[in-house]
Amino acid sequence: MSEEHKNRPKYVMIESVSSVHEDEIDLLELTRTLLQAWKTIVGITIVCIGLAVAYALHTPETFKAETLLAPAQEDETAASSLLNKFGGLVAIAGVKDKSSSFMSRVMGTLKSRQFLESFILEHNLLEQIFSDQWNPERKEWIPRKDGTTVQISDGVNLLSGSILCQEDKQSSLYTVSVTLSDSHLATFICNKVVVALNSKFRERAIERSLLKVKHLKEELSKTSLSDMKNVLFTMLQAEKQKAMLANITKNAAFEVIDPAFTGSLIKPNRKLIIAIGGVCGGFLGIFVVFFVHFLQKLKSPSSTAVSQS
Repeated sequence: MSEEHKNRPKYVMIESVSSVHEDEIDLLELTRTLLQAWKTIVGITIVCIGLAVAYALHTPETFKAETLLAPAQEDETAASSLLNKFGGLVAIAGVKDKSSSFMSRVMGTLKSRQFLESFILEHNLLEQIFSDQWNPERKEWIPRKDGTTVQISDGVNLLSGSILCQEDKQSSLYTVSVTLSDSHLATFICNKVVVALNSKFRERAIERSLLKVKHLKEELSKTSLSDMKNVLFTMLQAEKQKAMLANITKNAAFEVIDPAFTGSLIKPNRKLIIAIGGVCGGFLGIFVVFFVHFLQKLKSPSSTAVSQS
């Protein structure tokens, strides 16, 4: 048994330290490579920063002008109280209580083609919006490559996408903003579009009140009920008062809380572009150095093998 035990092969476990040693050598070698090629990394970073600066300076600027507004409140207390008290009688008379949202109509008007067309024509905005396509000396449009020229529909489409109205749910205030490449033009349009909107709704309020007055007078002449006459007469006086107030009220849709001043630059964000260019340049420089080092390591074994042969 002892001789068999002695004759058995013995296996010895040898721990490989070479892999750990090679990893340490690789890390040291990569660090040494980066330190030796710092000029290359800095040079590539500077080039990328220069390209980012050129891009930031040549990118068209976009400005945004904003005005803070409060919705105008229609004075319908007299009519509303009568509708609540004599709803049945008023319904018989043919006067309906319309519960459509006033602000929804304001938003729809602000984006409507008819309103924007009249606004552009009133302030002669086409030449200012498309100044690069207008010849001021000849006072005519410069034809495009396809032979067409600027039309009123082009201005409507541009303004429809540039004008934005947002509501703050907490304060119930509205912000109308205009985004254009010209800061002063964006501010001008932002302020004037509110004036035009108020004027439009003032005209609508006057027209609507006059139609209601006419309708109430007709219903008043038809009815013989004393209670109905009292209701219609009170409503008639209220509508006349609303028509009179609409003639002198400037803020029929919005009341201006904070008018728009000089538009602020929203893009390009030059600082962010330059910072991104610097970071990308640094990573690109490190990648180039590592890639060149990798190619050199691939060539070195082949060159030693050739020399040995």
